Amino acid sequence: MSDEKRPVGPDLTQGVRPADFTDGKLLGHVADDEVLLVQVGSEIFGIDPYCSHYHGPLAEGLVVDGTIRCPWHHACFSLRSGEATRPPALSALSVWQVEREGDKVFVRRRLDTRRAAAPRAAATPGKIVIVGGGAAGFAAAEMLRREGFDGAITMLSDDAAAPVDRPNLSKD
Repeated sequence: MSDEKRPVGPDLTQGVRPADFTDGKLLGHVADDEVLLVQVGSEIFGIDPYCSHYHGPLAEGLVVDGTIRCPWHHACFSLRSGEATRPPALSALSVWQVEREGDKVFVRRRLDTRRAAAPRAAATPGKIVIVGGGAAGFAAAEMLRREGFDGAITMLSDDAAAPVDRPNLSKD
């Protein structure tokens, strides 16, 4: 028996019907990549099916206001952009182009949703100090970089180690 992981669900490049969805969701694949389809009203979104924080199954997550929430630690992701909108996840998920043809929905390719860093306003400081090296401090530094801050970031902490995602330590 092979150790290779087989993709789950239907081949989304061949098309599926919205009637195939369960509770507005359908887990399928495009080649070897798993994709979660999520129906919100008349729109259908394609997104990576596992949380970027600790790989929680988003197919079991709650869909609220254009986002999907991980059932394990409640990280939240935009269905449109894949952006992590609430901690503990910091990394975005890939989103997929979804097309309707007749009564079927097709997914054929991953979208590039990376955005260019916005230019810094003249009033933006060149240095920022973050007090606390826990999860919130780490998330603040990560978001500053994601939003295009390229100045110096200093983090003050009582911890001897660099910031770390503590839930992962307790699970592994």
